[in-house]
Amino acid sequence: SLMLKALESFPAGELVVVDIGDSAGTHMHYLKELTRDKFDIDTISVDLDPIAIEKIKARGQKAVLCRAEDLDLGDKEVNLFTSFEMVEHLHNPVLFLRNLAKKSKCNRLIVTVPYMKTSRVGLHNIRNDFKKDIFAEGEHIFELNPEDWALLMLHAGWKIVHSRIYYQYPRKLPLISQALPLYWRKMDFEGFWGVILEKDLSFSDHYKDWQD
Repeated sequence: SLMLKALESFPAGELVVVDIGDSAGTHMHYLKELTRDKFDIDTISVDLDPIAIEKIKARGQKAVLCRAEDLDLGDKEVNLFTSFEMVEHLHNPVLFLRNLAKKSKCNRLIVTVPYMKTSRVGLHNIRNDFKKDIFAEGEHIFELNPEDWALLMLHAGWKIVHSRIYYQYPRKLPLISQALPLYWRKMDFEGFWGVILEKDLSFSDHYKDWQD
């Protein structure tokens, strides 16, 4: 629904959409199918896992093997970047967002993250004393609330033009809906927070010590 809303302002025709942190190509497959009457979408999926890249290519879709922070599409014209449940896995999500703002001409970006009422550092493997090999997809670094994410996004060059919380439980059932948030917070996350972002460097460029 976020992708469809983000594309509402685009005229019919050819588009390029890049999904960063895509593990199977599913989002891009759905997007192409749902918009085929209006758009001819060229999709590119990005992931650091070679197995994920092979899955995406097996579906006949384009894929790039690299870290999200190192993505460089050169002069490729991109209409929309998407990143679903990925930035919380990055050690430096601010520089990732800043690079997208400064090193591409794309003005639209979709991001979703776990919904948190109170910000915290994740690192749940350390919290639980799990001393085992883990990869980026198995660890959250930052689990922030919407207010803190919004500040970091604006600092990095992106302002929110639309946001929505997607809860993982019904919210209007008597008594039950009062207990479910506690259950979901303990077992997983209460839901997910999604935003459509528009490039806005009015604050970001006033910070003079970026690692550009």
